[in-house]
Amino acid sequence: GKWRIQGGGMRSELADPGAPSDERFLEDVSTALRHVSNALINGHESCAAALKADLADAPKARKEAVLECLDYLRLRVSVPRDMSYPAARQLRAHIQWVMDAVQA
Repeated sequence: GKWRIQGGGMRSELADPGAPSDERFLEDVSTALRHVSNALINGHESCAAALKADLADAPKARKEAVLECLDYLRLRVSVPRDMSYPAARQLRAHIQWVMDAVQA
């Protein structure tokens, strides 16, 4: 990724340690992340129907908030700090799968 000098050290451009949190959508994001975890463990085919049932009827604002949060996480998974490269690829792919399902 791209790096920049900040405060005497190097930081990734995506580093955002001071980002404010918005807990209004915590339950929806938590649900989406549970679907990511379930898909990683059991395969996305086995949880597609449950994902649609949980988030399909959500209002547009809630879906947009979930998408924004998932994208934020997807872009900031760090290799090797957080996990191995193959594990990070799988996590990012499954996050993207949930994002695609929420947008559908």
